Amino acid sequence: MIRVGIFGDTGMVGQQIEKVLNHHGRSGIVFRQNSKRQEGRLEDCDVVFLATRDPESMAFAPRVMEAGKKAIDISGAFRLPKKTFEAWYHLEHRAPGLLKEAVYGMPALYRDEIAGARLVANPGCYPTSVILALRPLQGLVQGQATVVATSGNSGARREVEADSNEVTYNYGRRHKHVPEMELYSRFEVNFTPIVLRSVFAGINTNIRIELVDDLKALSEAEAEARLREAIEAAYGAEDLVETVEDSEEVQWGTRNVAGTHRLLIKLGVDEGFAYLCSMEDNLGKGAASQAVENMNLMQGLPRLYGIGGAYRTV
Repeated sequence: MIRVGIFGDTGMVGQQIEKVLNHHGRSGIVFRQNSKRQEGRLEDCDVVFLATRDPESMAFAPRVMEAGKKAIDISGAFRLPKKTFEAWYHLEHRAPGLLKEAVYGMPALYRDEIAGARLVANPGCYPTSVILALRPLQGLVQGQATVVATSGNSGARREVEADSNEVTYNYGRRHKHVPEMELYSRFEVNFTPIVLRSVFAGINTNIRIELVDDLKALSEAEAEARLREAIEAAYGAEDLVETVEDSEEVQWGTRNVAGTHRLLIKLGVDEGFAYLCSMEDNLGKGAASQAVENMNLMQGLPRLYGIGGAYRTV
């Protein structure tokens, strides 16, 4: 039995982590702490989730490490080098000594490193959708990727609004997730996020990036096939990253990923550019279920153990 602690257990992601753990079968929560109360003892934990904001995570992570426990941080505090973090998050890093040992918690890319880690930095929801789509395309596309992504309102708060209300913010190269996308996708990115205030969950990320000259010389169908092959070759069955195609029977959208641990990618080619549509559940694969997948690896369990009860894996 894995003894689990959660800092920030009453927040949106903290609650989703507990939802997954309730179906896990080989874990139990023995410690909780939020702004109003603490239950249990940190010393009794094997692994601790920091479902907290950046400042709190920088304060709690050293405490967890000093207690000899493993930590999975949901904030952006340990995803980037110190100078990059401070420049983009406008915060002084309070635990720089932990940055060198923090492992980026994307099992599709860093499974072995996560398994041996004490501190894992769980990826952001927008970056997960961008990185998993772009990373396999090295040598096939070039230049800066233009990214426009919509997200359900649960990325920021619980309530949805009754009336349609789409809010664009931090467009261009202003959003704090831009350096995370660039570091792990290995492409330069400009990014426009759009929050759908009347929608609860689901990310629909759309990426436009230029093909390399060799692919431009092919037919659009041939170039598209090369991109699809590269993505499919990059991921295994446990990664739950799949390419899909629209048809008369189905047009793939966020309804196909909401409540799942899957990431679906539609792609096309037009006039020398690749177009990728990457879709996921922002609370699942973009946050809580990916965090539990990291816990499984850190504790020697199969990656997807216990996740399917809360977030579908098929």
